[in-house]
Amino acid sequence: MKKSKRIMLITSLMCTLIFGISAMALSAQQVKVPYVVSSDSWWTGIAITNNSDEAITDMTLYYTTKDGVQGEFVPIKSRGLVLEPTQPIIKKIFAPYKTTLPTISGHAMLLNTLNGLYKGDSNKTLPLSPGSIILKNNGDQKFSVTVYIGSGEGFAFQTFESTNP
Repeated sequence: MKKSKRIMLITSLMCTLIFGISAMALSAQQVKVPYVVSSDSWWTGIAITNNSDEAITDMTLYYTTKDGVQGEFVPIKSRGLVLEPTQPIIKKIFAPYKTTLPTISGHAMLLNTLNGLYKGDSNKTLPLSPGSIILKNNGDQKFSVTVYIGSGEGFAFQTFESTNP
């Protein structure tokens, strides 16, 4: 009988662990936008609306180019100085195209261009290439995103509702 109790205890613990991890995953919310653009003649505007009573404090924007590139290799900075290309060894690290957005209060909106949202984090820049974005919040606050794509000739927009990843 001791062996069967031990098996029942292990099974119960495994189920608890699986359900706990599932509940954590269900609490995240995200929106995938399949097409955005930022170039000299085209722009993307983004309006993020927090649909909950609670503030969203951890919204992250991830960008992927049309070629599937999710970041770039950048020189390592040493005490604020960038190593010059003439030096024999230049170390580079992979920097993903991602940025943390400002807090969005309950039932409030965050409005900006794609580049404006991205530059809000250390003046980084995105490549001048069409791509896609994911806006992700690790909390359970639902949000919606309206994306405006335009040029001097006109614009179009699409609204997306957040879902669990």
